Amino acid sequence: MSRRRCFEIAALLSGLLIAGIGAAQTQIPATNLCNTGLTPASAPLAGCATSTPVTPINPQSGGASVDGNWQLATPYPSATSTEQAPNPCSLTFGPAWVDTPSEYWLNPDDGLSQWITPLSDDPNTAPGWYIYRTAFSVPPMRSTDRYYELTVSGQVLADDWVAGIFLEAPAGGQLGCRLMTVPAPAGSGAWAQFTFAANVPPNPWAALYFLVYNQYFGGGNATGLRVEFTSAYFTRR
Repeated sequence: MSRRRCFEIAALLSGLLIAGIGAAQTQIPATNLCNTGLTPASAPLAGCATSTPVTPINPQSGGASVDGNWQLATPYPSATSTEQAPNPCSLTFGPAWVDTPSEYWLNPDDGLSQWITPLSDDPNTAPGWYIYRTAFSVPPMRSTDRYYELTVSGQVLADDWVAGIFLEAPAGGQLGCRLMTVPAPAGSGAWAQFTFAANVPPNPWAALYFLVYNQYFGGGNATGLRVEFTSAYFTRR
């Protein structure tokens, strides 16, 4: 093989290696998207890698243990069961409590998430719309970047069901409050899978909203949410 050909092959391999490194660096894990029922992340948001489940778990009558990464719109419900769902990005948010689930709720002890609920998760919880929010940060961009593509996958349990997952990025920005997906019903007590991708600009604050509908059954009805993220990352574009 000629020396010139060797140089050409070496240059090609070098280019492929550099391209591979560049491609690997375009994806940034969204480490501060946290499952429900975990301890607070430190400020500024540092992620969930060292977070552990909140203890003790509150009884159905309520207690002091709250989720460090998720919030619940207050006052709740945000709309009655006969009204349309409200704009989740226009609400005021307060604590979400980590409660003992009702006996008919699926509760695999995987140590990855727990149920979050209103303060008192008893059978007399009012029917209507309960809106949960988790905030996260978007990485800064390089001068050559245009935006990030946020890709998220996970699974969700809800009582009675999640009617939509919304993204607000950036907060109060022109992109507004965008519906990302509606998890497919998975049957009573079963995980529902979800996945979505969306363009987001660099911003220190963004949020996901989960709209839980608590159905009317002639009176009160327990309600709650449980979310586990299986994959979440930003891709430079």
